[in-house]
Amino acid sequence: MMLNRSLWAITGQHPLRLTGTTGLLVLGTGTYLAQAWFTALALAALVAGRGEAALGWLAGIVAVAVLRVAVNLVQARVANGLGAAVRLRLRRDLTGAALSPGLLHDTAERAGIARLTITDGIDGVDVYVSKYVGHLLQVFILCPVILVAISLLNPWLALVLGCCLALAVLAPRLWHRVLRSRGSAHWDSYERLAADFLESLQGMKTLRLIGAVGRNRERLGRRSDELHRATVATMRTSLFDTALVDFAIQAGIVCAAATAVLAATGAGQPTARVYLLLLLASELFRPIRDLSRHWHSGYLGLSAVAGIDALRAGTGTDLAAADVVSGTAAIALNDVGFGYSSGIPVLRGVTCTLRPGTITALTGSSGAGKSTLFDLILGYLQPETGSISVAGSGAGASQVSVVSQRSYLFSGSVRDNLTVGRPGATDADLHASARAAGIHDEILALPGGYDAILAEGGDSLSGGQKQRLSVARALLADRPVLLLDEPTSALNDSLAHHLMSTLQSVARTKVVLMIAHRTETLDFAGRILHLDDGVLSERERAVRA
Repeated sequence: MMLNRSLWAITGQHPLRLTGTTGLLVLGTGTYLAQAWFTALALAALVAGRGEAALGWLAGIVAVAVLRVAVNLVQARVANGLGAAVRLRLRRDLTGAALSPGLLHDTAERAGIARLTITDGIDGVDVYVSKYVGHLLQVFILCPVILVAISLLNPWLALVLGCCLALAVLAPRLWHRVLRSRGSAHWDSYERLAADFLESLQGMKTLRLIGAVGRNRERLGRRSDELHRATVATMRTSLFDTALVDFAIQAGIVCAAATAVLAATGAGQPTARVYLLLLLASELFRPIRDLSRHWHSGYLGLSAVAGIDALRAGTGTDLAAADVVSGTAAIALNDVGFGYSSGIPVLRGVTCTLRPGTITALTGSSGAGKSTLFDLILGYLQPETGSISVAGSGAGASQVSVVSQRSYLFSGSVRDNLTVGRPGATDADLHASARAAGIHDEILALPGGYDAILAEGGDSLSGGQKQRLSVARALLADRPVLLLDEPTSALNDSLAHHLMSTLQSVARTKVVLMIAHRTETLDFAGRILHLDDGVLSERERAVRA
């Protein structure tokens, strides 16, 4: 048996679903007990030459079988609902953890590992919860009941079967540490392969340029071999586990068969009691056999625990604990200071207030701290000194739309990419945002229009199209603050002029803060902030007509 406190805690967050899943599973397996009763009576009737009575008991067997099918169908739906509820809640929590300041800026953290944990790891927990947990609980609920029933028929046989049951249930716990260690090694090798593979895909262009594709392929091959060895080692443990459980089950059934033979030999024709004893002995081990059949399901969840716990442990500072500054300004920075682990301050005493009314441009040399300031406003980093307020509350991404210099688009339709921040947006809102970003006509020219499927990362589009789609997505999200990093870097002069005119209109009701260096872009800013050596200075300027 594979038990883990973390997995039990996760499962225990849904007590009603867990109770329903386990109860229906016990009811479904319990129908085999009723079937054993009817079968014993039918066999006794046949041996005694009472054919009509045997037919009646056979009808009972058919009725029980039909009931079992119905119960199992309902149980499967409830179990899937439990697994889905756990999967959704855990995926939401771990996604939030992966986006916490502590992990986002941890240079040792690998995106492939976090991605594997949130996908395959949580899927493993889903299977553990929906399949393995119910069968494990069933062992402790149903097996004692059957053993008590057998003791009423034959106490000595019940004692022997109890020993065999204890061997089947408890013996695998003797090498639980070995299984846990091998499971951890298997998951670690899986993580390393996943991280290397993702990084290889993301850096394929660079690998080709420097001629390192062959060396990288060899490294992935070594990772794959490492995973294969870890998998084989785990399966060997599984085979030993299965062999011991099967030995205990077969020993118990042989003892029951021997008892039935002795009883039949001494009493002439076997009675219904003898048949029932033999059938109940077999049914005693059914929950164990079912649990063994789901060993792989339990192992997947157990292996994923280390990755899940590690992701939870690295969440860093709780975003909810960010300082809250009262006021009506959309963004207020009060004596904000920040530095990375090196101890060198990146920002020193940054104080300013940003309100709707005009575009604010943020300038400064590379490494001056512009991106750091954005991360502080988004809540991805926490200031070492001072405080930040966004729309009257603490810093956080919920009030901010962002257009980064590197536009990210996922594989899916144009519509899906645009509405990810506002799922309920109407077509009218969707089209208006696209027109404002200057991309509406080009979307309509695509095969399928807004339903056209984009390649991963938007590779089927030009750099300018990806940039304008990102702007359209940010506008559609309709949040009080809009942050942009070089929004016109991939646009020609005509498209850049159209976009900046749009942003001027947006800035009338929202805070628009953009990182910019191009003179033609700065001409549209009514206010310019400049970062130099961690110090922020600002000046007003006339807006371009």
